[in-house]
Amino acid sequence: MRSPATVLLALSVLVLTGCGPTADDIAAMADGETTYDDALALRQDVVDAGVECPSVEQMSSPAAAGTTFLQCDGTMAMAVADSEERLAELLAGIGGEEHAPFLHEANWIVIARSEAPLEVLQAEIGGRITASP
Repeated sequence: MRSPATVLLALSVLVLTGCGPTADDIAAMADGETTYDDALALRQDVVDAGVECPSVEQMSSPAAAGTTFLQCDGTMAMAVADSEERLAELLAGIGGEEHAPFLHEANWIVIARSEAPLEVLQAEIGGRITASP
């Protein structure tokens, strides 16, 4: 098994040669946090984890074009933010009032009507569950 330092060094070499992940990707991997480019990529991991999400209609935020949203079926929705600031705004908007539970990490959030699907997702993709008050 290779040490984390060896893996990070190899990834850094790939970045410097333009053949690998970006520096932000490496930082996220080193932190152990999963990040996504958009809500469709997050949706794919949701589906791969065994949670149903039939919708593939991604929407962009009018206020932040790089932030994307996707509603699964009325019981779950997700967003991928284009910046830490935008994710903080999304979390503050949800946390300031009575809300459904949500799972979040790095640059994404999944909101559901119950914690059960979030617990399944947490086991597969990580993140932190915040329960409704």
